[in-house]
Amino acid sequence: MSAYLWNATAQLDVQLYSLFALPDSSAPTAVTTAPIQYFEPLDIVRFVAATMILVTHSFGPWLNVPAVHDITVDTAGQEVWLVRMLTNTVANFNIGVDIFFLMSGFLITYLLLVERQRYGRIDIGSFYMRRVLRIWPLYYFCVLMGPVLTHFYREKAVNLPMFLVFLGNFDLMNHDWGSTAINHLWSICVEEHFYLVWPVLIALVPTRYLTTAFSFVISSSFLVRLYYHFFVEYPWLKLYLNTFCRWDTLAIGSLLAYLYFYRLLAPQVPRAIRLLIYGLTFLLFINDKYGKWDDVFLVTVKRYVYISVIAFFLGNILFNPNSLIRWRGRSVFHYFGKISYGIYMYHGFIIFFIVREFPALYNRLFIVWVLLITLLVSALSYELVEKPLLRFKRHFDAFRLRRVGNAATAILA
Repeated sequence: MSAYLWNATAQLDVQLYSLFALPDSSAPTAVTTAPIQYFEPLDIVRFVAATMILVTHSFGPWLNVPAVHDITVDTAGQEVWLVRMLTNTVANFNIGVDIFFLMSGFLITYLLLVERQRYGRIDIGSFYMRRVLRIWPLYYFCVLMGPVLTHFYREKAVNLPMFLVFLGNFDLMNHDWGSTAINHLWSICVEEHFYLVWPVLIALVPTRYLTTAFSFVISSSFLVRLYYHFFVEYPWLKLYLNTFCRWDTLAIGSLLAYLYFYRLLAPQVPRAIRLLIYGLTFLLFINDKYGKWDDVFLVTVKRYVYISVIAFFLGNILFNPNSLIRWRGRSVFHYFGKISYGIYMYHGFIIFFIVREFPALYNRLFIVWVLLITLLVSALSYELVEKPLLRFKRHFDAFRLRRVGNAATAILA
């Protein structure tokens, strides 16, 4: 089936290529100095996605606050209807991870396409170093906090060798959830696998076959989920944590970047239709369980409904001048988007320590305290640790520009 899809998408890709006369970016080109487009609305989307994950992880402990528990159960000790509905809806907020995956696929692919078009090649080493500077400091902080929590709080021991080499998601899917320090790192492992492969794929695959490659990744992910559903007992964690079950979202983001980069994307859907799509999706979202995969339809198709709507929404706020939401300009929420990686990485520790060490804050405002303290810690981390390290990224950009610029000058001469 994968071979069939590959051949079919290859033929479609060649037709698209000839129809739109896409430039062959494998040919040497002069270095372009125009600034790379910055997608400001994605900063706020990042913050929204990170906040959704924070809320869904805080909600269970919040319900256990005595003052909250007393008003959320009836005389028979059962949760009232409104609380049950709210619990199901908040549990669906883990869709924030898929929003992150979709944005990562879009942004990384867009930047790689720009680089290949400008310089005629991709500096894979520089790409890896920029990702190292952005991801590794906070990631390894969390990994090394694992033994600390095990020693002082008897948290479940961390399989350090697996997490040190970014294979922690495979460890969790085979041994169940572990320590607070590392449970959330599964998604970072998935993204690191993506970062390892994607620049090589963009660098080596000719332009006309890129959408074929993206479609192959999506269809392969689809088939892997089918395999787990039919042939593996109790497959939920594997479906949730396995890299090959989650790469399709990243590849869909890459496809969105490709369509935008080559100006094949023109979101001009009438406002009434957009409102209808968003309204129906909202009703589905509050009445569905996003993580419920009990039959083959739910395992394979349902997530694409949500991902398609998210991609449609992102396409509208980024590229449609008549979008209902634009989020351009500068605001404090754009800054929160810049520190969203810290929000994602630190919020579990904030929840853990408030519950264990700061009972005065473990009250009805628990989620508010978690959000405020996480924002403070993330801002301090960004300003004092992450931003100084991120300045080194310019060195790798400048090094690539000097090296490739000299080659381009020679070609022009």
